[in-house]
Amino acid sequence: MSSKEIGAKAAAQASASNDVTFNERLNDFMHANRKLFLVIGIAAVVAVVGFGIASMVTSSIDAKSAVALEQLENNYEAWNALEAGERTGKGAALLAEAEAVASKYGRRYASARAATIKAQVLYADNDLPGAEKAYALIADSYPKSHLAPVALANAAAIAEDRGDTDAAIAYLVKSESEYPAAPGVGRITLSIGRIYETTKRYDQAMEAYTRLVATGAESDWTKIAHDRIILLKSQGLAR
Repeated sequence: MSSKEIGAKAAAQASASNDVTFNERLNDFMHANRKLFLVIGIAAVVAVVGFGIASMVTSSIDAKSAVALEQLENNYEAWNALEAGERTGKGAALLAEAEAVASKYGRRYASARAATIKAQVLYADNDLPGAEKAYALIADSYPKSHLAPVALANAAAIAEDRGDTDAAIAYLVKSESEYPAAPGVGRITLSIGRIYETTKRYDQAMEAYTRLVATGAESDWTKIAHDRIILLKSQGLAR
């Protein structure tokens, strides 16, 4: 073999090694920052929901629910701005207020948003089982709300944190299947693949990644899924 051929082979091997290292770092980053991705998703959904709030307030949401929600939002923001030590004993009153608004106004936006605030307070107070249950209940109680797919994603993140990857996948699969047009659905599909890959269920990971790539969507999530497919095949972990 000539020195030129040896050099080309070494360069190819180095490139493959670099690709594997990059993809491994990327996978670690995605896992460590999955809540950040959810926060980004929440921002996108809030933008969509916010667009219609004015019309909902004047039509389907009556004045009393709007006032109650505004007061709850203000109280939540004030509570959330407190230092952790200052919140002691104040979360219970906020939870009670959120539950009252959620139960009083049926399927209206005020009720769904109040239920979301309840879940956020439980999470901030480190009641992870309670927060997970609250997020899951939002999707069940308000299935037509823009908040439902985000709630399922948050429930999935909490379930994964407590080590129940099957529950996490179940939440994500429900979000993907029931809300295929929701903002950030590509990230949901990618997360399904990531969890399967993390738990060494490579064939199922490949199915999720392939499903995402097959949508033809131009997004970073699709590009990452494509890279994961190449990596898994190159390592002989999937066909």
